[in-house]
Amino acid sequence: MRVAVWVVVLVLWVSLAVAAPEIELQVHAVPTGDNLIANPGFEQGESEWPDGWSCTSNQPTGVTRVWSDHALSGKRSAEVVNTTTAGSGYWLQRVAVEPNREYLLTARTLIEGGKVLVRALGERDGQTLRGFDRRAYDMHVLSDPLVPVFWRAEWVMGMTREPWAPVNLIFSTATDPAPQSVMVHLGSYFAPGTCWFDDAYLGPGTLTLGYHVTGPVARVQVLDAHGKVLGDSGALAAGATDCQGEVEGLPLGGRYRVQATGPGGEVADAWYPAPQGGE
Repeated sequence: MRVAVWVVVLVLWVSLAVAAPEIELQVHAVPTGDNLIANPGFEQGESEWPDGWSCTSNQPTGVTRVWSDHALSGKRSAEVVNTTTAGSGYWLQRVAVEPNREYLLTARTLIEGGKVLVRALGERDGQTLRGFDRRAYDMHVLSDPLVPVFWRAEWVMGMTREPWAPVNLIFSTATDPAPQSVMVHLGSYFAPGTCWFDDAYLGPGTLTLGYHVTGPVARVQVLDAHGKVLGDSGALAAGATDCQGEVEGLPLGGRYRVQATGPGGEVADAWYPAPQGGE
């Protein structure tokens, strides 16, 4: 009887020791239609000003906008030089939008210190639309402790980045009231540093949701918020410890779950967008 008890305990211990798979998500937004932004590569213009763009700053002496010849594509880009934690400055363009649509606003950005902000500020009847302020941030280095930190976690793209990486903002105009236009902001947000913007885009898009699962794994599925299967690895070979895949063409405004099942039935989930506190 004592031997039998120890066998049961050993089996239970081994079962508990098996870790659930770990999931890393890679999400890419893909433009799929006409670009609503004029002069998106900042190529056209005369003198020192690109056509279709204006500028604003709350610290004109501390934040400088430059029509730069340092570019990802073509010959020009939009540069912002910030020398203060108390200043922000942006390149601006007003773009008409339609109600009940999902939009992708994105720009390729090069960051040498500081933070960038990509923003869509809603407007209606010639006035700023209170409550419609959609934002995405990115940064290259840790922020100064005095920099405002009142944005939500999902707004921040990452603490380190590749050169000329895109900063993506997905927003919906299914609001009441709906904006008739948005003021696009591309610029520097309250942190010293220099940044450049090129190849801006505003228009329709889709998501490509990629995953990389490590650890003992038997199957991986991609599901929507209602549990509909959008992608399935099928049964993996016994002993598999690595699985990669992706699903293309997903709607911008959807919520998606990657579910990885281990060989013993262990389940791990990863959501995009990530759940907020209390969900």
